[in-house]
Amino acid sequence: MIKNIVLRNVSSYDPNVDTSIGPLTRVNIFYGQNGTGKTTISNFLQNPSSSDHTSCRIDPVDAEREILVYNHTFMEQNFHASVQPGVFTLNEGNIEAEAALKAAEDAIKVLSEEQQTEIADGKELKTAQEALSAALKDQMWLQKKPYDSGPLSYCLGGINTKDRLHDKLVPLKFKSTADTAESLAAEASELQSASDTELEGIASFAFPAGDIETKPIFQETIAGSGDSYLSALIQELGNSDWIKQSFKFVDKNDEHCPFCQQALPNEFYAQLEKVFDKTYELRIAELAALETRYKSGVDQLLLQLDKPQYQGKSFIAHVVTLKSALLQNIQRIEAKMASPSAPVSLTVTVTLITDLNAAVQVEQDKIDAINLKIRDKKTHLEQIKERFWNVLRGSCDAMIIKATKEHREYDDKLAAKRDAVRLILGKIKTHQETIVESRAKITNIDQAIGSINRWLGVLGLKGFELLREEGEVPQYRLHRPDQKDDVFKTLSEGEKTLISFLYFLEVCNGDLDDKTSKLKSNRIIVIDDPISSLSHNYIYDIASLIRRQVLTPKTRFKQVIILTHNLFFFHEMIKLMPAAKNEEPPFALFRITKSQFSSATTMLEKEVQNDYQSFWQAIKDALAGRTSTNVIPNMMRNILEYYFSFVHRQDSLGAALADLADENPEFRALYRYISRQSHSDAVNLTDFGEIDPAQYVARFRDVFVKTNFESHFDKMMS
Repeated sequence: MIKNIVLRNVSSYDPNVDTSIGPLTRVNIFYGQNGTGKTTISNFLQNPSSSDHTSCRIDPVDAEREILVYNHTFMEQNFHASVQPGVFTLNEGNIEAEAALKAAEDAIKVLSEEQQTEIADGKELKTAQEALSAALKDQMWLQKKPYDSGPLSYCLGGINTKDRLHDKLVPLKFKSTADTAESLAAEASELQSASDTELEGIASFAFPAGDIETKPIFQETIAGSGDSYLSALIQELGNSDWIKQSFKFVDKNDEHCPFCQQALPNEFYAQLEKVFDKTYELRIAELAALETRYKSGVDQLLLQLDKPQYQGKSFIAHVVTLKSALLQNIQRIEAKMASPSAPVSLTVTVTLITDLNAAVQVEQDKIDAINLKIRDKKTHLEQIKERFWNVLRGSCDAMIIKATKEHREYDDKLAAKRDAVRLILGKIKTHQETIVESRAKITNIDQAIGSINRWLGVLGLKGFELLREEGEVPQYRLHRPDQKDDVFKTLSEGEKTLISFLYFLEVCNGDLDDKTSKLKSNRIIVIDDPISSLSHNYIYDIASLIRRQVLTPKTRFKQVIILTHNLFFFHEMIKLMPAAKNEEPPFALFRITKSQFSSATTMLEKEVQNDYQSFWQAIKDALAGRTSTNVIPNMMRNILEYYFSFVHRQDSLGAALADLADENPEFRALYRYISRQSHSDAVNLTDFGEIDPAQYVARFRDVFVKTNFESHFDKMMS
């Protein structure tokens, strides 16, 4: 059974928004004025797969659904030629075949219920399986969210839905790894922050002057010669360094002591010079050369140590230690130069420089690794991306394994349900074959011919009848005595409507093919304005035919949809509705209206109105924007004609309209139009332009106020 009809971008229905019609019940009656969109509904149900209906749908979807529609299209398709297809109808005949047919149909009903139960169970399983998948997708989505921003966000490019994340993660096979999201983020950040220019390397340290630190001269006692008679005294006093330093300040021609002014011994300065002979001078010169070379080497080394790249935490301890050792060595060399006879020990820095170079190498290795990646940055980012997905898959591994196991269990249960449905369908097919065989023994078209001709007589249509046209497949021919032309073309519109509708009723209750195996009780019947072009006296007959041939018994058809523009027929169908059980409504009522676009609203039975009430309802619909405002003047004119004729106050109406026309010149055309005396006046055909519903209704209310019927206006507009 159809639950909802959804129309969009067809005829007068909104091109951009779905118009949902429902919920539908077993019997549904639609009322709407001509042009509101009723026929669009029947056309869609008649041919849902048409290119005009690509944006429309029926809920629920059922490819096997059989819908029979009566509308103008049905009339054109079935009465365009002189003969019509024969309708095969069951009649009493072969008792055994009839019993077999009845048993097969009953069995199909039972099997169909079993099939629906299995399908419903399968749908529940599928829903549970989909809920399991949705829960897994939600969990994986939460695992992904921390990486939506940050260095690893590029790895998620294109993964903007839970379904895409699921399709990416689940097929992956997790590989054990030492990678973590944090380490990968650090790598990616380092690459992303690096420019495309390679990082500059860090030079290692070399200290050629370092060999001076192990020279034995610094451990030697450098003193004067022992050839002078003064050597023993100087050596005893230990004043060799002091004497050497001060010797250059005395006047060697002065034969007096510079301190006590006594006369110096003979050849005193000559003997003193013998103490500091040529060998001593050479040793001092060697010390001075070593000092100069060492200081120069240290200066160059300090310049390199003070560069910014060596101020990081990886180097600072090594740099401080090495600087301290170098400066101490310089101080000790200077002390040796001041006191050549005093031995000094220098700190050997080769180990310190080796340790510093080892730290430099560690950082250089990092730079080399980064430069290697920079040389192929895109490739390395892709490698990080691949490793990231492995890490993310690992974080979801347990939940995926669990959900996959449960999903397969649902697959097994669903497969069992599908097997059960296939088994039932096989049994149904066997019974359908029995139905085809049985129907072939007890069906013919004569019963349908007799039924149509009988109803033509009941309805008073004389002068033509339906005859059997023999052939390979029996057909009907519409016959009028003494006329060989296409009889259908000679009929009035009303007669065409009646004959085509009687034919449609036979189609509903029979089959166009005597080999069919479909159950009539599964059909959906749609009847669109069956009283079009008919005089008023036929309306009750058509309503009675629908009740007898379509609505009763209740199990005759799966669902019935009736559409009409005629308010009297609408009332008749409601009155003729068969009684329903307490647990379900007997029918559903809908009203189709059109403003800018068509829309459908449900109605209660108590809201069904007569013609006079419907005029007021049209005005209220225009105020609410449910129908075109252009109907307002005509509805006003109809209301005034009905009401003031009923209360016999046409004279007061005419006077009121004349007074109001004088009081409101801008609405004079409106008052003239709604005056019943001016109906036949050609001058009264007025284009009102853009109608403001509120203003027009306010002026309409003035008519009732002027005639002292204000309370009636308020009641009808409430």
